[in-house]
Amino acid sequence: MLTGLVALVLALASAAAASQTEPKRFGTIHKDQVDLAVARLRQRIVDGGFGDGSCRETAMVLCALGHSHRFYSLQEPWVRAAVRRLFSFRDKDGAFADAAVGAGDRIATTRWVVDALRAVDLDGDYASDVGTSERWLARQSAAEDGMEAVVAEVLARHARGDGDPITQARSASEAVNAALADPDASSSALVVPLVQLVACQSAARGLDRAPQESPQGDWSEAQQKAVDFLMQQQADGSFFVTTKQGRFPDLGITALALAALQTKPQAQRSQAEKQVIEQGLKALCAAQQGDGSIGERNANYTTCASILALTMSHRDALAPVIGKARDYVIAIQNVESHGYARGDRDYGSIGYGGSQRGDLSNTQFALEALRAAGLQADHEAIQKALVFLQRTQNLRTVNDFKGVVKDDDGTRMTVVAGDDGGSAYYPGNSAAGYVTLPDGTKIPRSYGSMTYALLKSYTMAGIPPTDPRVAAAVRWIELNWTLAENPGAGEDADEKLRHQGLFYYYMVLAQALDAAGITSLRVPGKAGTDEALPVDWKKELSATLLAAQRADGSWLNERNGRWWEDQPVICTIYALLALAHTP
Repeated sequence: MLTGLVALVLALASAAAASQTEPKRFGTIHKDQVDLAVARLRQRIVDGGFGDGSCRETAMVLCALGHSHRFYSLQEPWVRAAVRRLFSFRDKDGAFADAAVGAGDRIATTRWVVDALRAVDLDGDYASDVGTSERWLARQSAAEDGMEAVVAEVLARHARGDGDPITQARSASEAVNAALADPDASSSALVVPLVQLVACQSAARGLDRAPQESPQGDWSEAQQKAVDFLMQQQADGSFFVTTKQGRFPDLGITALALAALQTKPQAQRSQAEKQVIEQGLKALCAAQQGDGSIGERNANYTTCASILALTMSHRDALAPVIGKARDYVIAIQNVESHGYARGDRDYGSIGYGGSQRGDLSNTQFALEALRAAGLQADHEAIQKALVFLQRTQNLRTVNDFKGVVKDDDGTRMTVVAGDDGGSAYYPGNSAAGYVTLPDGTKIPRSYGSMTYALLKSYTMAGIPPTDPRVAAAVRWIELNWTLAENPGAGEDADEKLRHQGLFYYYMVLAQALDAAGITSLRVPGKAGTDEALPVDWKKELSATLLAAQRADGSWLNERNGRWWEDQPVICTIYALLALAHTP
């Protein structure tokens, strides 16, 4: 775990307290010294590398360059040369190391290289290489190193009252001055103090920046009643679920509840609401494990929910926590590093965590979290997820899955893709059941929540509205438009099946249509005609949710409690997250 990770969260309150109209407390510190140190290092470049020319020192200097006030990048030819130098030290497994070093040095050097590439590669040219190295790092067990860890330690010391960034930079400043004053000093003498100076610069920037305000949209009485209800379901920022065994705090629910609370514009939050959010964010950070996951159960779900809550807070001080969580999610994807080949059914997917089978619900949640954490649509992890997404879609031009699987009762069946454009839960499996063809082959039914999850995922992956995959999903949505149930179970389905996952359906519907930029749908009119009627989905969804709200401000799926929708706290979270997309 990052050194002092829990302590650094205490810095949030002081960072949040700064008014946007106040002058910066720190400003850009030690600019001249950083510039002079960089100039000296450039004068003494060794085979394209910095310091002694080693992989480690070159990577450390590149980290400093990318995080400094100049924000150097691959646009500079001498930075490109240094990156080429790094790749001369790369091993086949994705690790980076100087010759004849121990395992610990190999891990630490690779961490520095990954941080360096992230810092200087603004266009993602090396995203695939970074992904390979990140997955290698995720399989190792070692203490934290790298630029993010150095910045985190500066923030942690500041939070403990052990010196602000200016104070902490003094010893590094003195070391830089001494090295610059001595013409015989080696370039290596500048590397560590330069990194420390720039880490203090970076920390100062984060502390100077006040949290960004949420958009000032309309905040309704119904939304406030829902927030008031959620505030009663927690203690010290941890939210509870109720089971037959009693009432227990749950980290995943806490993360989702914090996201729901943060849909309320920051300027309109009460002091009590702000305090609960602060306490909850601190709890999420404290629960981060050494591998970057947050929590111990259902790791992908809890980690992704935490990423969303943390990123919604707009706190620069949380960047190291979010970065480690993002790396964990990438590391558990079912790809080559876990023995998967492109032809495997689950290739590109993400499940609940560890070695669990992937599904569309977890995968779409992971894609949303990865994008929120800063990953671009063309990142290797997101592009590999497209392979899995296509295999969940009932669209034969892109879905190549066909095979023998077992249903929930263990009965063998041969499944093939349908062609209605909607989506199942994972290749060959649908919670809405199956359509049986004359030869006994089965098609997993497309259903509402997963089709919206598919549309949302395609949008996150950068697929445009004109793409046949997206167009087919939207066509299914328009033909099956309803807010009365989670559609797709078939005409012979009982009421309970039709209403399973209803509030999850509302949430992902709003997220998907909003992300795709769809403001109006064209749904079928009278039967037997080609008439199409426009639907303002935001207006209809808002009206449906407001009509279903209970007197205490909560929502509850009273027709089917499957997937935790027998918990008012869950349904209320889903409803608030849906309403955030319907101003």
